Amino acid sequence: MIAGTSGARSRLAFVGAVAIVAALAIVPAASASKPDRGTFDFTDSFTDTEVCAAEGFDVFVPLEHEYGFFNVFFDQDGNATKVIAHVNYDATITANGKTIYERDTYTNTFYPDGSDRSTGLTVHIQGAGGIVQLDAGQIVRDADGNVVYTHGPHPQLNGETFCSALAP
Repeated sequence: MIAGTSGARSRLAFVGAVAIVAALAIVPAASASKPDRGTFDFTDSFTDTEVCAAEGFDVFVPLEHEYGFFNVFFDQDGNATKVIAHVNYDATITANGKTIYERDTYTNTFYPDGSDRSTGLTVHIQGAGGIVQLDAGQIVRDADGNVVYTHGPHPQLNGETFCSALAP
C-alpha cells in the first residue's frame, strides 16, 4: 500500500469489522459451522501530498484498486474467532513524468481482540528498471496497531519510500 496513505489499512480494518458485525448478526447454531464468506472491491484515484513531500513533489494515483474476499470463522458458541481477508491491491503511481506500478497480494487475519497479522507481499512496486520496493513476509500488530513482530524485509514499513524512482 502506498506509504503516507492510511486509507487502505483503514478499509481493511473496516472490512474486518464489518465482516465480524455481519457474522454476529447471523449467529450460527451452537456448533462450529462453515465460515461466513464475502467479497470487497474498492476503486479510487487521488493525489498524495504526503508520501514524497520531503522530496518536494506530490504523486498522482490515477488508479487504485483493492479487491478480494474474506472468511469469518466461528467457535462452537457462535462467536466470531477471526476474519481472514485475502487482498489484492493494484495502483498506478505517477510523478514528474514517471510511472511505477504497485501489485500487492497478501492475507490479513483479524482477531476479536483487535490485533491482526499480514502475510505475503504487502508492498510490491515495480518500475522500468525492475523492483523499486518490496515488503514481504509477515507483520503482526497488537490491538492498538503497533507492530510487535515482523519476518522478512519491510523497508516501507520501516519508513523507506519509493520516491527516488519518481524524482525529477
